[in-house]
Amino acid sequence: MRKGKKRLLGLVFCFLLAMSTLAYGAQTPSVSAQTAILTEASTGKILFEKDAEAKIYPASMTKVLTALVAVEYFEPDDVIVVGREINEVSLDSSKAGHVVGESITFRNLVRGLMIPSGNDSAEVVACAVARKAQNDDSLSVAECQTVFADLMNQKAEELGCTGSHFVNAHGYHDDDHYTTAADLAKIGAAAMQVDLIREIGAEKSYSGNSMESQNHDGLITNEYHWVSHNLLITSGEYAYPYATGLKTGFTDEAGDCVLATAQKDGVQLIAVICKAEDPARWTDAAALFEYGFENFSFVTLAAAEDVVSSVGLKGHKSADGDLLDLKVKEDVTLFLDNETAEAVQAKVTLTAEDYLYHSKDEAETDVRVKAPVEAETELGEVAFVDGDGNVLAQAPVYAARSVAKAGIGERIADGFMTLIGKLFTLQGLIGLVIVVVVIVLLVLILRLRSGRRYGRNRYHFRSSRGRRGRRF
Repeated sequence: MRKGKKRLLGLVFCFLLAMSTLAYGAQTPSVSAQTAILTEASTGKILFEKDAEAKIYPASMTKVLTALVAVEYFEPDDVIVVGREINEVSLDSSKAGHVVGESITFRNLVRGLMIPSGNDSAEVVACAVARKAQNDDSLSVAECQTVFADLMNQKAEELGCTGSHFVNAHGYHDDDHYTTAADLAKIGAAAMQVDLIREIGAEKSYSGNSMESQNHDGLITNEYHWVSHNLLITSGEYAYPYATGLKTGFTDEAGDCVLATAQKDGVQLIAVICKAEDPARWTDAAALFEYGFENFSFVTLAAAEDVVSSVGLKGHKSADGDLLDLKVKEDVTLFLDNETAEAVQAKVTLTAEDYLYHSKDEAETDVRVKAPVEAETELGEVAFVDGDGNVLAQAPVYAARSVAKAGIGERIADGFMTLIGKLFTLQGLIGLVIVVVVIVLLVLILRLRSGRRYGRNRYHFRSSRGRRGRRF
C-alpha cells in the first residue's frame, strides 16, 4: 500500500513538472512554502521571491556557510583529528558517525557536513577552524563555538547578508540563530564558486575510508557510506534533471527546507525554499527552476568588435565614404527575461567634443565626426535601454577604422562633386528648374522693358523727321 502511494505521488509530481514547462511561460509559479526565492547565481538577479526577507530558521542549511568559512583555513587533503567535541552534539541530531581520535581528510569532513548533514562534522570543523584561526590548540569546545560563530557572522556580512545571525556551526535550533531566504541565496551563490563545496554538494552518496586514498597506517580511521538527503539530486521520484545540489534542512521550527541549485544551458539558478511541508520543498524548487530556465537567459546585446551604430563624417576624403562605424571592444551580456530582451534598443551618445562637428544649417541633432580620426578612438558610449527607457547597460564606443582629412584640392573637388551630386537629386532638380524659370522670367522682363524704351525713341525720331520734311 505504501509503495502504491509513493508511485502515485511520483506520477503526480512528474505530471505537474511536465505541465509546468507548458503552463508557466511568463506566468509566476505558485509556491506553497512560507518563504522562497529564486536567483541567478553569478549576478544575484532575483527572478522570484515570496517573503524573502522574512526571518526564518535555517536548520542544516547553515552548514553551507560553515563550509564556506572552513575552506579559508584548510585544503582538501589536510588531515584533522576528531576530538571530544562530537560528544557535545544533541542526541536527536543528524550525525555522520565520527569517532573520537579518528583521522579524516578535510574533504571528507565537508562530505560529512553536506551529504549526511552531520552535526558532529560541524562541531569538528568549528573546533579545527577556531583553534587554527586563534593559533591556540587549548581552546575549549565552548570557546571554539564562540570563535567560529563570530567568523560565520563576519562571512555573512561580507556576502551582503542583512537579516542573519548565527550562533552555531550546524543549525540545531536556537532562537538567536536565524536568517532569511534572500541571505541564504547569497550564501549559496558564494558556495557555488568554491569547487570543493560545489562538487560535494552534487554528490548523491559517498562510500570509503575517512582518509580516502591517503596512507593511514597507525591511524584511527572510519569507513563511511553516506547517502544524500536531497531528493532533487537522487534518482528517486522527486529528482530534478538539472539539479546540482546543495543542502537540505529540517527542524520543527524551520520546517522542511532546501537550498537548491540547478544548471541548464550555462545558466545556474539558486532556489531557497523555507518552511514547506514535504514533498512541497521538492515540487516548489522544481517549479521555480522550470520558471527560471523557461523565461530567463543570458543575452549578448553586443559582442566584442560588433558595430553598434554609425555616424556621418566631416572634412574627410569622399573616397573613404561618408559614414564611420562605431564599435564596442568587449561583450555586453545581461541576464534578462525574454520580454525585456526582445525590447532592448541601443542608443549611442557621442561625447568626444574634440572630434565632433555640430551642423549649423541642419537640425541640432545632426552631429558628425571631424576627420582626421584614428581607429580605436573612443568617441562616446552606447546605452542599452529596455522598452520603458531604463538603462540596462552602458559601454564605450570606438571608431572602427581610421579616417584621413581631405586636402584643399580634395575639399574643393569634393565640394564641387557634392554640388553636382545634389543637382541630380529630386530636390536638386526641382531647385534647378526653379532657378532656370526665374532666370528666363528675368530675361523676358528685361527684354520687354528694353523693347518699350527703344520703341518710344524710334517713334519720336520719325515724327520729328516727318515734321521737318513737311517744312521743306
